[in-house]
Amino acid sequence: MIKSVLIAVILCLLVSGFGRGSTESVRLERLSDHVIIAYWLWTGRTNLVAVKARKGLAIIDTEMSPRIMAPIKDRIERVFGRDDWAYVINTHAHIHHAGGNCLFREAVVIGHDNLPSDMQWLIERQVNETSKRKVLNENAKTIRNLQALLPQVAGSRLQTKRIQGAIKFFQLNTQDMEQGFEVVKPTVTFSDKHTVDLGDLRLELVYFGKGHSLSDILIYIPEEGVLVTGAIVYQRGHLPGITERAELKDVRRYIAVLDAFLEKDVKIDHVIASHSAPLTRNDVKHVRDYYQTMLQGIRSAQQEGLTLEQAKDRFAVHKKFRFFFQRQSAKWADAKQDRNIRVLWDLLKEADGQSEAGKRNK
Repeated sequence: MIKSVLIAVILCLLVSGFGRGSTESVRLERLSDHVIIAYWLWTGRTNLVAVKARKGLAIIDTEMSPRIMAPIKDRIERVFGRDDWAYVINTHAHIHHAGGNCLFREAVVIGHDNLPSDMQWLIERQVNETSKRKVLNENAKTIRNLQALLPQVAGSRLQTKRIQGAIKFFQLNTQDMEQGFEVVKPTVTFSDKHTVDLGDLRLELVYFGKGHSLSDILIYIPEEGVLVTGAIVYQRGHLPGITERAELKDVRRYIAVLDAFLEKDVKIDHVIASHSAPLTRNDVKHVRDYYQTMLQGIRSAQQEGLTLEQAKDRFAVHKKFRFFFQRQSAKWADAKQDRNIRVLWDLLKEADGQSEAGKRNK
């Protein structure tokens, strides 16, 4: 075990100088002198946000694995003309967000209190042979399918570059999985809010609540009017979630957190979601309104004596939430909405039961 960890550390150090050969697959969008959005050019866009400030550089999220992160890191350093990385911030621990932490050797890694345990799966899928083999097989299948598409898009330079970028992406991840890489967990965690002082800029980190993951946070840069939403405002039209891991206090927290960002005196010029082009303040409002409508509406449905199935019909996406209705993903959204309603229904019933029990015990 110790030997494998040492090998992973050495490999991560070697990979840190790897980037230049793959930077043609990396795209940067500069929001200002201080803020860059970086992502790999393929159809599964994942936004990473780099910040330049007086006290150093900061990166929000670090992609799937080190070899994928390395060329992104290299491009950012060349554009900023600096490599003094001070902070790494992980919005959560899902597949595209914390796999490249080990490249930032001198940086302080920050995340929610739940992030260290949330990241354990990144280690388990490397040491568990069944999990590792599954990833490698899926990558191999994806690469074969993408290679088969190349002749079909030969007339489109952009589509060809996207597919070639996707092939490179999965090839690099395959190399990382085959050789192993170090998973670096946060050294600084917080439960509610945390501020990173970069001198001329501040990064205000806020815990969202248990939902998409156990460790979801948002990051606000007030001087730039930038709100990084991670997987909360995921992409335009993506139905928000209320998963089985949520408690009623989490759903209430979702609303309170988004309410705070939507106050009139909070400047938001750019909303950076995980997997889409930059969004707007109005996209945040739609997500907040969804949670408000669901919380108030499901409670009202129960008070009216509706059944769960009747509530599902009343709050069907195509009826109640047209902003989140997309024909191409209607079945997926309907299934997710059924889950959201069922979870919230049970949470509210449980809260009512506890309230009644409390009254009887007085």
